[in-house]
Amino acid sequence: MNHNLQIQKILLKVADLPHFDDKIRVLKEAIQIADMHNDIEWGFDLRLDLIRQERNTSKCQESFPAFAWLLHARDSDPDLFEESDFLWEYKWMVASACRNTAISKEQILQISDDLRLRLERNGYTARAYHNVMTSWYLHLGDYAQTRESIALADAEMVDDMANCPACELDTKVELELLEGNMDHAIATAYDLIHHKLSCYSMPFQTFCCLCYYLVRAGDERASLYFDMAMEEYDKSDAYDTSVFFAMTILMYYMHHTQQEESWAYFEKISEWEIDSEDVHRYNFAIHMLPMLKEGGKKTLNISPKMAYYEPDGIYDLAALRVHYYQQAADLADRFDTRNGNTHFTDQFKRFAAE
Repeated sequence: MNHNLQIQKILLKVADLPHFDDKIRVLKEAIQIADMHNDIEWGFDLRLDLIRQERNTSKCQESFPAFAWLLHARDSDPDLFEESDFLWEYKWMVASACRNTAISKEQILQISDDLRLRLERNGYTARAYHNVMTSWYLHLGDYAQTRESIALADAEMVDDMANCPACELDTKVELELLEGNMDHAIATAYDLIHHKLSCYSMPFQTFCCLCYYLVRAGDERASLYFDMAMEEYDKSDAYDTSVFFAMTILMYYMHHTQQEESWAYFEKISEWEIDSEDVHRYNFAIHMLPMLKEGGKKTLNISPKMAYYEPDGIYDLAALRVHYYQQAADLADRFDTRNGNTHFTDQFKRFAAE
């Protein structure tokens, strides 16, 4: 069969697959076919599609080598592809680099600068670059720099590479929550709360953050935003592992408010941490520590893919806590070593003491 027909047949199959992991697996098969026939055009398009599919998950495994291939192909023959075709994906790759400890701080800053240069030479403003740097400073726990980066983004014109308005606003809300400015956070979130702005996972993620940070502050308004989060969740059957953090903190809220449903959510999302980006595995681990503190035995329906899977379904919660404690401690150390501060370790110690 002609390889073009083979690839087109595979793409029809991709469209019908319900799970992103399956889509990625099949796209890798198509990429193999394109590479076997030295078809650069198909190789380019298929890798872009693969990156876009993996962006809908909590993972970033296949996208790094795929994007490296895209950059090499474009820079080797600038007339072959439009650089603007993959700049949106480049933003995600930079953000993902921040979330994975195998990428050095120097590499993150280098590729951030490279993104900015490519944006400029394609006629885009620096707003998208400042969106990326805002995420980096939030990751570092440097909230003063985060505010400065948000201000720099706001000073630039909105263009096709900038984060959507709902996502930009959600970041501003999260910063206010992190700094304990609860009333200001709620006021800032007005357009999200009232659905004047929305995107794929907003305002669901905003409501999750509001109920989470408010309950941690002992603010009774947390229950209002929990109800809003659940309403959004119940309206959609399309949420995938890309909302892993939102689901993690929703699970924490349920535990904090002594809702037995927290264990049902644990059963649902625990498998999501397999091969997830380091920051997701870290966040899941630290939020498990308070849930497991009292120990005891519990019957749970856990995926057999998990390292601690028990065939009889009975789990020693103290042993699970040791597992997540070690995971969180290791990742906190790796992030802080990479980032050059103690932000993750300090956070880990707070959760371990709850």
